[in-house]
Amino acid sequence: MKKPVKSNMYLDAKFEQLAEYDAAIAGDVDADACIVGFGELPDQVFSALCAACAGIGMSDPVIVDASLVGDPARATFVVEALDPAAIIVADGIAAAMLSDGYHAKLPLNAATRLLGRPFVAFESFQGDLSDDKLKQRDWALIKTLKRA
Repeated sequence: MKKPVKSNMYLDAKFEQLAEYDAAIAGDVDADACIVGFGELPDQVFSALCAACAGIGMSDPVIVDASLVGDPARATFVVEALDPAAIIVADGIAAAMLSDGYHAKLPLNAATRLLGRPFVAFESFQGDLSDDKLKQRDWALIKTLKRA
């Protein structure tokens, strides 16, 4: 987890709240986009999702490994404490964990809103990379996260 470059009361408090989850968070805690996966993202998935985020103007997303946070409530806490503008969930296990934590059925392979934020969850972004049609669908879903 990268400490915010700019120091202010809000960012300092956010960093302090997230310190316990340092091992589960990679990147700037003040990033616009948050990518959540269960387990470390394979290089191909990490690169593709970072490129997609850059393509919608949200470069350098923060990454959360939900397998390291403990339980659904803590995973939800981490995402909410990060307070990103948009959320991408890379796999069905992380999506199920967040569904439990948010007490809401989060749809897979669809764009929606989660507590006012644009949100997309994939059943298996990694698996989709091997199919051109699914890659196009995934890119179209990620584009819905772009700020107006």
